[in-house]
Amino acid sequence: MRLIARLPDKRQVGFLVDALRNNGFDRKDMIIADLADAEEQRRDDPEEIADEIAFVKTERDGLWEAGAFADGIKGLNPGEQGIIVAVETTKKEAERVRTIMEQAGAVEIIQG
Repeated sequence: MRLIARLPDKRQVGFLVDALRNNGFDRKDMIIADLADAEEQRRDDPEEIADEIAFVKTERDGLWEAGAFADGIKGLNPGEQGIIVAVETTKKEAERVRTIMEQAGAVEIIQG
């Protein structure tokens, strides 16, 4: 199960990551993406960004298609600003993660 939080600024993201790590989550269980960077990536040539940045490949991407992680999140409103933090968790711990995200100041939480 994946929970995705959208936070307005980097300080809140830092607080969220620290809180999750203090609660036993490993950094490798998290994906962090700036929505402003995602918007910029949409404008660039996919071949150029593939050489310059790391990107997450989703099931819908073709062999040479590059896409921002945020593009693959159902329920995330296009054009929203902020930083998203996605956390892989078990169903058993999902409510605890959601509470931590809310305490960090998440303006939106999506279950994916």
